[in-house]
Amino acid sequence: MMEERRQYFRINDSMGITYRLLGKEEAKVFTKEVRSHQGAIDYAANFDNRIHTLLDACKVQSPIAAELLGLLNKKLNFIVSQMDIDSSLPKTEPYSVREVNVSACGMGFANSEMLKVGQILQLDIVVLPAELTIVTLAEVVACELREPEEVVDDNYYFLRLSFPDISQTDQELLIQHIVKKQSAQLLQKRREASH
Repeated sequence: MMEERRQYFRINDSMGITYRLLGKEEAKVFTKEVRSHQGAIDYAANFDNRIHTLLDACKVQSPIAAELLGLLNKKLNFIVSQMDIDSSLPKTEPYSVREVNVSACGMGFANSEMLKVGQILQLDIVVLPAELTIVTLAEVVACELREPEEVVDDNYYFLRLSFPDISQTDQELLIQHIVKKQSAQLLQKRREASH
């Protein structure tokens, strides 16, 4: 984790998170399934990334058109998700929005469940507000008991995860989101300082 901190920016953010524990064999099967569909996933992700980049640019020039195109994109994604095209891809579970500390190769968040170092998870991340979903393997690198004054909603632990096998496409999506979020946070700080 120390080396990772030097390689990538980290931000605090709100993201949709859900996970499930995997055994070693389940993790191998998960990795094999994801890799077998990686071409289709990358192809679709490239569309999503380009759409979101163009929508951000469009919001400046024509907010109403950007909103309309965003809604059409969401509708199209909904229709595709209802078809059998993605039936063999790993399914995501309903998520809860959590405050996370995230980089392109790891994340930490408060958690109610104590997990052991080395445990492997299927981690589903929903990048907000775009609602782009990243499904990846995550490995528990630490799970620490929080100070009593830090505990909210029975989240007694702080869970730290690394992404040992994240796809290049998903990592790039996280990097783009983090850079955009960090730029927005810096702009907000400048505005607050000037008032």
